[in-house]
Amino acid sequence: MGDYLLIIDGSGLLSTHYYGNLPRQILFAKTKEEKERYYDKIMMTKNGVYTNGVYGFLRALLKILKQQNPKYLAICWDLTRDTFRRSLYTDYKANRDETPEPLIKQFDLCMEVFQRIGIRQFMDTTYEADDYAGTLARAFEQEIPVRILTRDRDYLQLVNDRTHLFMLQQDDTKVRSLIQKYNVPPEAQDFPEKTFELDEARVFGEYEVTPEMVPSLKGLEGDPSDNITGVPGVGEKTAIRLVKAYKTIDRLYQVLHEDLPEKEEALKQHWKEDLGIPRPPFKALTAVSDTELVGEKAARLSEDLATIRRDVPLNGLTLKDLETKIDETALREVFSELEFHSLLTDGLFETAEEPLLKNVRRIEDFEAAGNAVKALKKQPLVGISYSPGIGMAVASENGETLFFPELFFLNADAFRQFLQDLQASGTVLSSFDGKSLVKSPGISTEDVSIMGYLLDPLSNAYAAPSLLKTWLPKLSFNEKADLEEILETEAAASVRLHPVLSKKLKESGMDTLYRTIELPTMAALAHMEQAGIRVEKQALADYSALLLQKIEALSSKIYEQAGEVFNINSPKQLAGILFEKLSIPYGKKPKNGYSTAADVLEKFRDDYPIVADVLDYRLYAKLRSTYAEGLKEYIQPDGRIYGSFHQTVTATGRISSTNPNLQNIPVRTELGQEFRKLFVPEEGHVFIDADFSQIELRVLASLSEDEHLIEAFLSGVDIHTQTASQIFHVPVTDVTPEMRRNAKAVNFGIVYGISAYSLSEDLKISKDEAEAYMSGYFATYPKVQAYLKRTVEQAAVDGFVKTLYGRIRPLPELKSMNFHQRSFGERVAMNSPIQGTAADIMKRAVIRVEQALKDAGMRSRIVLQVHDEILLEAPEAEAEHAKALLVREMQGAADLSV
Repeated sequence: MGDYLLIIDGSGLLSTHYYGNLPRQILFAKTKEEKERYYDKIMMTKNGVYTNGVYGFLRALLKILKQQNPKYLAICWDLTRDTFRRSLYTDYKANRDETPEPLIKQFDLCMEVFQRIGIRQFMDTTYEADDYAGTLARAFEQEIPVRILTRDRDYLQLVNDRTHLFMLQQDDTKVRSLIQKYNVPPEAQDFPEKTFELDEARVFGEYEVTPEMVPSLKGLEGDPSDNITGVPGVGEKTAIRLVKAYKTIDRLYQVLHEDLPEKEEALKQHWKEDLGIPRPPFKALTAVSDTELVGEKAARLSEDLATIRRDVPLNGLTLKDLETKIDETALREVFSELEFHSLLTDGLFETAEEPLLKNVRRIEDFEAAGNAVKALKKQPLVGISYSPGIGMAVASENGETLFFPELFFLNADAFRQFLQDLQASGTVLSSFDGKSLVKSPGISTEDVSIMGYLLDPLSNAYAAPSLLKTWLPKLSFNEKADLEEILETEAAASVRLHPVLSKKLKESGMDTLYRTIELPTMAALAHMEQAGIRVEKQALADYSALLLQKIEALSSKIYEQAGEVFNINSPKQLAGILFEKLSIPYGKKPKNGYSTAADVLEKFRDDYPIVADVLDYRLYAKLRSTYAEGLKEYIQPDGRIYGSFHQTVTATGRISSTNPNLQNIPVRTELGQEFRKLFVPEEGHVFIDADFSQIELRVLASLSEDEHLIEAFLSGVDIHTQTASQIFHVPVTDVTPEMRRNAKAVNFGIVYGISAYSLSEDLKISKDEAEAYMSGYFATYPKVQAYLKRTVEQAAVDGFVKTLYGRIRPLPELKSMNFHQRSFGERVAMNSPIQGTAADIMKRAVIRVEQALKDAGMRSRIVLQVHDEILLEAPEAEAEHAKALLVREMQGAADLSV
């Protein structure tokens, strides 16, 4: 189609896709409380932002833009039910259910998205979406055809020879039946998915009335969805017959007389007293109650409520102002922020113009292999992708991709020699999995996944398909490729993406971070994965058995206190026991049921032994299932676990661990500490461990340049004791353990942007006390408060924050219209420079320690990095030397003011 104005009923379309993308548990729930219980299953981002409706809306809109290409575009919204119509009739829309919270939040989000990508939107607290749609249609339908996308039948009254509706149908089957019914030729079937185009003839064919009769029809029969009563006693069939006969309510009441059939007696009521009285002006109608809505009064008020206004002020708007201009860069940013990665893969953007793989050769004889290697040595950059048992793909910048079957790399030595030969010739290697390549000694490589991560740390999708769609969307590739083609795609994508991402890193100021911190960290993590860590297998089995005894004993105690046997792992059954049968004072029962989350139960631990037992039961059950039993499958024949370490997972830059997660082993309980003892060094070796003391608070002191906080560290006094002394105005020697505990909560809470309310919850104190603590803290360390305020303000301007070493953390949340999202963004703005700088320092420490061990020719090696600590496995003869080296290199990892 193309040359038309598309007006979208935004509220209707968002609601349609919200309900159309709900989990089955909510769709089939019988009560509001049951629905709310499953809200966590609704599509949302990792930060907890609901997105199912926005996703469906965007997907539908992009399909329309791609298939229909409307020249002009506008979206209209309902902002409130308290519009001018409610001033006419106080019960207008009063029968509607409360809008679900996940949908409420998505209205603001959806509007923000369209504002960012450049689509004109119309909304007001006085008028509804259909009033804006009607006004826009009337304003421009003589200049250009108008199409309105909606599911609301109120819009039928807007249809004329220039304005048609794209009416949403239940499914494609309904659309096909309508096409058949009206014998629509193929060339005229170009309407959006699940919609059918209604013109004047089709409106009459479907609803038996003409568009201009619609308000009068609703005036007689009413509209239950909007709580418009119509004339009591007049049904749909009677209403249709009357408007077909009399056209309008005005005409009907002009000819109303005593001889109307008895069936239409309802219309006669009050007609004598009303007959001949001029119809009140539109704005002169006053709100009336249901008891007065009879006869002509009911009909006229209902008609007024159902009539779409077409004279909303547009303040000089021109058709050119509605020209469709989508900011694709902003749209891709939205997809990334909302984690709509599939929308980049659905072909909704401009069709790719160039195939990624266009010159692929399979090397199957040694002569061809020799010639290929010689040619590759002349290339400045090549992309590498290797999979043992399958083969290797190598792509060069000239567009050629070579695939070498495993035949040519029968062992690791041959593969390493190939890489070394290429590297020795000056060729730069680029890969999506540099960590696996650098496990070959003497090999260094670029990693485009890490580049992509630095440029967009919120994405969590850094494989070839995702990065191609983000950075080189006009390149096409086969997403259902076999294993060989996947390797070829990765190699070719690597060599094509490398210069693009390198340029972006330099523009962002993160090139130095990438080369001096991330790439060396990649190599260090590769070596940690190769080292592994030893576990006492039999001791692990004994520990599991001990935990099982503890779990069984606790289960018996819990059943005894509960007076019955129940499923302790069932939140619903547990809540019933604790808060209903045992009457633990929860307070008012929440709409979605009692919570048995740990933070809720902790409040009752000290006063109710059964709660303490449940919390201990959960701890032991997790220790046993996740660690004692879970680790068994990871122990290799040599008794070691070879985990995976990642640097492209957390937005702050922290290293993470999987398969298994060795960074999350509990240590705060006696049994948790015992569990760590199951990790043991090799015979003749010892473990040496060091950690940074309160690194994030030290970073805060240095970044804020607060003299008092700096002095608190330099004095050598425990920082939490020092803070307690300052907050509570007592000498250091008089600080009690409780004072220190509270000061510690404030110290770390400040780093994470904690609120007074959250602090009061954590410490089980009043909000006033918590505010006093925080006020005392900021009075003691005034530059900390100034620094945090300054950081948030600058982040709102820039849209991101930076660490001391240049790592960028985007903050789209600060642009949100949603208060809770903005508040979250402000907390992240405060914390990210601190936590991110601490993560950078930790990586620098790992790099320095590994390099120092290598330079010293030592056999000691890093086997684990956990949060702020480094664990070495060292031969006993090297222990003292390794210990001194570890301390020296960690201390030298950063130059701070403390």
